[in-house]
Amino acid sequence: MAYKEAPGAVQMVTEPDFEAMVVGAHPDDADFAAAATSALWAKQGKKIVWVIMTDGAEGSEVPGLVDTDLMLQREQEQRAAAEVLGVQAVEFLRFHDGHLTNNEEARKAVVRLIRKYRPRVVFTHDPERHIFAPDPDEQPEETAYINHPDHRATGNIVLDAIFPAAGNPRSYRELLAEGFLPYRPHELYLWGSTKVNTYIDVSETIDLKAKGLKCHVSQFGPDADMTERLRRWSEGTAKEAREKKGLNMQHAEGFRRIKLYIPKKEEAMNEQAEEAEA
Repeated sequence: MAYKEAPGAVQMVTEPDFEAMVVGAHPDDADFAAAATSALWAKQGKKIVWVIMTDGAEGSEVPGLVDTDLMLQREQEQRAAAEVLGVQAVEFLRFHDGHLTNNEEARKAVVRLIRKYRPRVVFTHDPERHIFAPDPDEQPEETAYINHPDHRATGNIVLDAIFPAAGNPRSYRELLAEGFLPYRPHELYLWGSTKVNTYIDVSETIDLKAKGLKCHVSQFGPDADMTERLRRWSEGTAKEAREKKGLNMQHAEGFRRIKLYIPKKEEAMNEQAEEAEA
């Protein structure tokens, strides 16, 4: 850490504007991972922004489709889904689907958006997760899922954007001229993690999640209805929440929650609570 009182120092902003920024690699990634939580928080009056890293142009089984046409269709579908959920803003960074890398351009783009929206919480893919694989002896009819490289790249890009760049006034100094001051998110929520420690009760918004996913016609067809599948998944997560945390939920989304910054007021309250317990 550098000397914050040095002459000419630019202070890092710590007061959030948006409650959450949800960063997914492709259109529909955030819909599967955090849509019900986004809808719940939006219903509570909190501001949510979604960020889509790639153009989604490899998301089809039809080689003859024009990339730009598919990209625009998927962006329209994502906007429609966001409207269903109450998400206030969607940003499309349009990096090449299937070829996303953790480079300067990608990190700077995410830093710009973190400073622009100042989210209290950032959601994204857990970059540590490479393979989702059941035990073949226990579930012989199930197959493994290799985590998409764009998912892993997105997680690493977001983590590297959060620290050190988003809060460092000497990182991407040209952003200061654009009015984007250094900012530090307070918390990070990772989905697809093997270290889930936080469960959100989404019983009242799980059907909104299914309704939002129906907007992605290019991916699932015009007649897709994922309500029952999503309900089974979220019931399984709720069961895990009961077993691990003693929480009583019907439907849940789970994340690995990591605290990055504790505001002084909250820190003081925590210290008072600890003193009272002592």
